[in-house]
Amino acid sequence: MPTLDIVSAPVPLSGSAAAVAYLLATARAAGVRVSRTKLSHLLYLADLRAFEGGLPAGSGLEWRWSRSGPHSFRLGEVERDLREAGVILLDESVDPFAGRREWTIHLVDVPRTVVSVEFATIMEAVLAEFGRLSPGQLCDLACQTPPMREAGRQRRDDARLDLAGGPPLPDLGSGLTRLRRWAERNPLPDDEPGGVDDLADESRYLAEHRAEAIRRLLGD
Repeated sequence: MPTLDIVSAPVPLSGSAAAVAYLLATARAAGVRVSRTKLSHLLYLADLRAFEGGLPAGSGLEWRWSRSGPHSFRLGEVERDLREAGVILLDESVDPFAGRREWTIHLVDVPRTVVSVEFATIMEAVLAEFGRLSPGQLCDLACQTPPMREAGRQRRDDARLDLAGGPPLPDLGSGLTRLRRWAERNPLPDDEPGGVDDLADESRYLAEHRAEAIRRLLGD
């Protein structure tokens, strides 16, 4: 297996960016080409294997259902950040058989990453087992997992996957949006008229009583 030159960086990558970079670095060392589709499905399978083993889903991504397999909105943001940082390059190609456009991800340099040993081991195992599959084969495999099958029964695009295999999780985004809109229409008053003055008067009125009570306690 070829060795990788680690690029010195003042701050190592962490979270989702670290998981993506680590998987790409491992794939490059193993001579496995990774496309956008394969990256998404390999990370999903790694998260699912970690969850089934009683470990946290180490990618830090939220997975959602679609007819083309599990996907994550956050993954696109991570890809953009890594591309702007010069860590990865994208190469567009067309599948000569299916005629679909695909983007291959090339790792320019290998940054330092903070990834748990357990999740790193899982990503390595998933890549070794499934990394040579085509994007279509990986999609078929991912779509047969319990979370995808359960969400697929509802056929609701972008439903949040429950890695435990249960029904799709509720999407809190819409509820939070409604609360924010209500708060914008109903701003809190700067002050209730007379409220602070009443509290100040009450505090002054009770001050002597509190002092007397303290003197009696200390005397006892």
